Parts: sequence; structure tokens; C-alpha cells
Amino acid sequence: MKTMRIPLYVALGVGIIGLIFGSIFDLQISTAIGNPNNYFAITVSVLGPTLGFLAISFIGGGFLALGLKKERFKTFVRVLFIIAAVGAYGVSVYFAGKEYFNSHGFYKALPSIVGYLIAAIPLAGGFVGGFFVLKKSQYQYDWIILIIIAAVAFMALVPAVTLIKEIFHRPRFRTVMTISDIEFHQWWQPCANYKELAAAHGLTSEEFKSFPSGHTTEASLLMIPTIFMPLISEKFKKYQVPAFFIAFAFALLVALARILAAAHYLSDVSMGFIIVALFNIIANEIVIHVKKLHPEEAPAA
Repeated sequence: MKTMRIPLYVALGVGIIGLIFGSIFDLQISTAIGNPNNYFAITVSVLGPTLGFLAISFIGGGFLALGLKKERFKTFVRVLFIIAAVGAYGVSVYFAGKEYFNSHGFYKALPSIVGYLIAAIPLAGGFVGGFFVLKKSQYQYDWIILIIIAAVAFMALVPAVTLIKEIFHRPRFRTVMTISDIEFHQWWQPCANYKELAAAHGLTSEEFKSFPSGHTTEASLLMIPTIFMPLISEKFKKYQVPAFFIAFAFALLVALARILAAAHYLSDVSMGFIIVALFNIIANEIVIHVKKLHPEEAPAA
């Protein structure tokens, strides 16, 4: 929507500025403030994906609400919605829960199952919230908006972040600072011999996935519903811009935490912002130009 153009370009601009500064000062910044034993940074890091994936659990609850509306959808469509609901919640719990006690969190402090149980509680709250919002929805194209939110999140996390990580294999700062023969790489310099380095030092491939930051991207998911939910419910409109910037500020906090925890460089977290902002901008422009998606121009269901 048009009111979100400036906030989205602000987020993109912050990411671009960070990428430029990181390209020059990455190593100096991380050397000055990076510490893999910074427990504040680790705490924020493990909470980031859980709060970010609230966006996904929320649309999962929305899909469940639509799946129960017999008067609106055929049985086959409702079944697809319910499958999508279960999938959205399951994906949220899995990807958020695994961060608590793996190498990015409090490593092996507790069994990994505990992390999934911790994540499941707030994500269930997001699921319930989405259910009740969509249960009351009378907007004809609410299901399309949910799909758009899911598509933006998927494109940012899978084809973008995952693929770029697999291309560059950038060593994390915590690895560079502790192993002398693993050199610092600029974000545009692929680490071609990462397999040999990993084997030689008993490292997992995760230590060569610094660019871009997955945690920052996941935390940034919280911004997506703030852009599109006012189409489903007018009640969200007056909170839209403040909610967007609160979500953006939280993502910035997670980005800072990833640098403080020596897990990422400034350019890594900046690219996370750029990726989410770009896909949000594309989706927002599509919604703006498809007039039937606007409640004031589309007939009620």
C-alpha cells in the first residue's frame, strides 16, 4: 500500500548503507565488539527467530480460520487451508526452536527438544491471534493476502538467504578469530576451499554460512504482516506505520546482537535487511496495482 512505500524504502536504505559501511569496516567493527561469549547477544539471537516467526504462525492461524468456513470455500480448498495452517505452525516451531541450544544459542545447555517447547508457546499465541482475526474477516480476498505474506517470507528465507549462503560460504568471525589459517573474507569473496578447512579443523558447514544473516532475515519477517494486514482489517490501519517501525527496530536489535555474538559481520546483517525489504517492496507494489485487492474497491464476500 502507498503509505508503506516510504517506510519500506527507509528499511532498504538502512540495509544499503550498512552494506556499504560493512564492505569497508566489517573486520574492524567485529574485532572491536564481537565476542562469542556475549550472553546478552546470544539471548537476543535466540529470541529473534521466535518473534520473527510469529508472522508465520499468525498466518497459520488465519489459514485454519479460513479452512473452517464452509460457507465460503469448497471442501478441497478448506483441506488445503488446514494443511497450510499445520505446516505454517510446524515450520515456525521447528526453525525457531532449533536456535535455542545449537551453535548459535546456548550450545547444548539443555536438550534441543526444550528449545522447541519454548518456541511453541509464543508461536501458539500468534497462531491463535491469526485464527480470531481471520475468523471475523469479511474481506473477499483475505486468503490471497495470507498467501502473499507467506510468499514474501518464503522467497526471503529460501531462494535468497539459503542460496546466497551456499554460493559464498563466508567464514563467521568467531571462526576467523579463533583459527589462524581461516582468513577473513569480504562478503563478495567466496570461500572456495571451505570443505577442506572444515575437515581440517573439525568444523561444520554452519561455520561457513556468515553471509547473509539468517537470524536477521527471520527477525525481519515480523515486518511483513504490518504491511498487508490492514487490507484484511481496517483496525490495523492506524497502527500500521508504528508497528512496522517497532518490528524494524526489533530486527535492528537482533542484527546488532549477531555482530556482538561474533556470528556475523555488518554486511551480513545488512544484506538480511536488503533481502526482506526488496521482496516486501515488490509485493507491496503488486498489491497497490491490483485494484481488486483493495477492500474499498472489491465487493464483500
